[in-house]
Amino acid sequence: MKCIYCLEDKPQLFFSKVEHVIPQSFGVFRNNFTLVHMVCDDCNQYFGDNLDIALARDSFEGGLRFLHKVKDPKKFRSSGKKSRLIIKVDQGEMKGTYVYREFSKDQGRILIKPLPQVGFLKKASDIRNYFLLKDIPDKTFLEENGYDLTTSDAIRIFAEDYDSAMQLLSSKGIKFRTNGVFEPKGTPELSWMCKVEGVIDTTILRTAAKIAFNYLAYWNNTAFMLHPSFDITRRFIRGGEKPDYPIAGVSPKTILGSEPEERKRAVGHIITVNWAADKESIVAQVSLFNCFSYVVCLAKEFKGEHRNIRKGHFFSPHNQMIFELGAKER
Repeated sequence: MKCIYCLEDKPQLFFSKVEHVIPQSFGVFRNNFTLVHMVCDDCNQYFGDNLDIALARDSFEGGLRFLHKVKDPKKFRSSGKKSRLIIKVDQGEMKGTYVYREFSKDQGRILIKPLPQVGFLKKASDIRNYFLLKDIPDKTFLEENGYDLTTSDAIRIFAEDYDSAMQLLSSKGIKFRTNGVFEPKGTPELSWMCKVEGVIDTTILRTAAKIAFNYLAYWNNTAFMLHPSFDITRRFIRGGEKPDYPIAGVSPKTILGSEPEERKRAVGHIITVNWAADKESIVAQVSLFNCFSYVVCLAKEFKGEHRNIRKGHFFSPHNQMIFELGAKER
């Protein structure tokens, strides 16, 4: 048997695992779309350990799993300081503060907590900019850029080890007298409106491309998927090798034509695949929770059989159903 990713010939016992089109971390569906005897166990394990886990634990869509109750909050795992996501409080007296998410056993839910950081107030204003401990500038920089280092309450420290933070500030030439403990008003986990910024890097794009490639494979056979026209996509997904053209990217457009770009959309995962307008390239779209739309060029100038490959499905995580999509004729 030959794997559609690594292209290695292996005995059937090396194809014991099932490869899911939509990773199980994003929902389990009735009559689920899975690949049997098409992806070897080594590739399946690699994808789970390196691609699927990144998408689940360290992407914007990964966080939506808990919002839409696909995953139990008890299973939340933070990616820590190396996360692709930067979360800041966007309103109120804590505006600009770097925060992270953590599951609370006591409250049984995911809470927002401040990261270790220091906030410096701009002179003659209520603007306070925060710096993570590793990014704190020296005293000269702060003075030259109009920060107040003398007024009471001009500097705020959030740190688990307060003495170490004070020593760090001292090493930067910043010395001051403490003015008590700052207590934010209200209940933080309920009143902090946050802004999330993130990086959609090659790992996330490779994962989206894998979902698209799996989807095409589900509707076709191994012989079709082994065509050399897919080799560039295989190397991108399995090894991160980038071609000289944009193989995967993000589109601001919604996949479902009837939906607006900025208002409420149907909650579910969407995958489509079809020939491009040139009738030579195979292009897929992937959207998890109908959020970002990833566009993937699965094959450029395909030289194999030009069969009817147009497909589209909506995966509803709420009722575990999969619905086929219709398409308007051009």
